[in-house]
Amino acid sequence: MNKAPTGSRLIIVCGLPGSGKTTHAEQLERKLRAIRFCPDEWMATLGINLHDARTRERIEALQWKLTQDLLKIGQTVIIEWGTWGRSERD
Repeated sequence: MNKAPTGSRLIIVCGLPGSGKTTHAEQLERKLRAIRFCPDEWMATLGINLHDARTRERIEALQWKLTQDLLKIGQTVIIEWGTWGRSERD
């Protein structure tokens, strides 16, 4: 990826289910005027089972592509995927 413009920022909200990730991410979204990606919300809106791992992976891949595009134009992006495992964050 090319060097992102000054001001772009990626924030990854990590935590176990029920730990308050969404509440925290929504607060950051408002405060920083950021774009927030949460696969659970997309899946619920589309009526997809939240435990459908294959679809979740596809949605996260799409969200990651959008994240990269937004970072390139200087946006702040919040990813709220859980990512509580070290291997997921890496």
